[in-house]
Amino acid sequence: MKVMVDILGVNKVTDSEKLSGETGQAFEQKVISFGKEIFSHMNREKPGFLHANFWSDRVMEWSMAKPELKANMFRLVDVLPALKTSSAIARHVKEYLSQVAQTIHSIAAWGVNIPPQSIRARFASIAVRQGVRQMASQFIAGESAQKALSKLKTIRENKLAFTVDLLGEYCVSEQEASEYMNRYLEALNSLGSEVSGWKCSAPIMEGHPGEISPVCVSIKLSALYSQCNPLNFDRSVKVLTERLSNVVRTAQEQNAMIYVDAEDTANNPIIYKVFQDVFSLDEFKDFPYPGIVLQAYAKESEKTLLELLSFAQKRGKPIAVRLVKGAYWDSETVSALQNHWEPPLFQKKESSDANFEKLTKILLQNIEHVLPAFGSHNIRSLAHACCYAEELGIKQDQFELQMLYGMADPIANAFKERGYLVRFYVPLGELIPGMGYLVRRLLENTSNESFLRHTFFDESEIETLLKKPAAGS
Repeated sequence: MKVMVDILGVNKVTDSEKLSGETGQAFEQKVISFGKEIFSHMNREKPGFLHANFWSDRVMEWSMAKPELKANMFRLVDVLPALKTSSAIARHVKEYLSQVAQTIHSIAAWGVNIPPQSIRARFASIAVRQGVRQMASQFIAGESAQKALSKLKTIRENKLAFTVDLLGEYCVSEQEASEYMNRYLEALNSLGSEVSGWKCSAPIMEGHPGEISPVCVSIKLSALYSQCNPLNFDRSVKVLTERLSNVVRTAQEQNAMIYVDAEDTANNPIIYKVFQDVFSLDEFKDFPYPGIVLQAYAKESEKTLLELLSFAQKRGKPIAVRLVKGAYWDSETVSALQNHWEPPLFQKKESSDANFEKLTKILLQNIEHVLPAFGSHNIRSLAHACCYAEELGIKQDQFELQMLYGMADPIANAFKERGYLVRFYVPLGELIPGMGYLVRRLLENTSNESFLRHTFFDESEIETLLKKPAAGS
């Protein structure tokens, strides 16, 4: 099936290629076999107990076995930045963890039942803060681009690409917005001047469009304007077009790539409009592969993708599209239910997975207009993208895979070893203020429907995990 988009954004479909019957079954078997190879490679990479990530992985494993431990442990992490004394930390540890600790081991129960005013509370306070900081450092590479240089260099030395994300969104004042703008400009200038001099900044894959620069920065537009709101649509578009243009101008000077992140359903129309307005400007008509994010859990995502393809076609030069499942499901679903709205997102994980595969096909079928980037930890989703690209004769240097830093090393290495370009999405920010990000990511990746939950701890379910997802609502 070949999808083309004319200048009006009309979806034209021909029936020159449809996977059905024996052909479809053969393709499915190919995806499953490929996925099993990835799982096999990952199982060989599980860290030993001396590895830095071993104990954080064990904490995640314990939390998944005991939902009450997961909920209370993450509540503790969430409030930790506000706890200023050792007695306050000891009191919260006891309140949140004492009961569930009894179900784990008597030693664990003793360890969390700490008298708040005791000397032991002081040591426990230090241990808790240090433990949470250590876990946060697994997912947050540094407070700033400058301080994260050593970790970013290690990523490149391991033949992996990166895009940095500056933690912070939904600013509440123009002073905050100005500070975020300066952080983006500083990151671009710092990375632009430092990274280009590294030996490991040579292209990981010659001829790959994603490697025209080793520097890539992801932008959250809501962080650049305190009054970004759908009720303030025209003004939001105008202000953010000016501010994103300033960022892109610096990126152009520093030979850096840019991705504009998608956010919540209410603000996404603003984001997509600003993206198209900025990269329609004559000043940026030659900016290579400007990136935008598409969320597969959104019911409107196919329509959005066709509009983006139409934009790329009118622009006359390809854009990059990072396809993800989405990270705002809980908050958007609760908001819709509270307001008696039709949920804008698919309500079943399987439906999002099926839509991800549908959008994957559209992206690959229109490879002349886009650089697809498939962002997922779901082995089935990634294997499907790789196998479908091969079906269409698309080479490995025409698309890439993206994953979260600190959460997908075995997956990344497995695909890297098979010749694919893998890019880590690397958060930067202070560890304590970044706890909100940490908690959200941990909750996402230890939820009952999370793929990582099964990927690392439920090996017996591999066949189920690689099964073709069914479309639904």
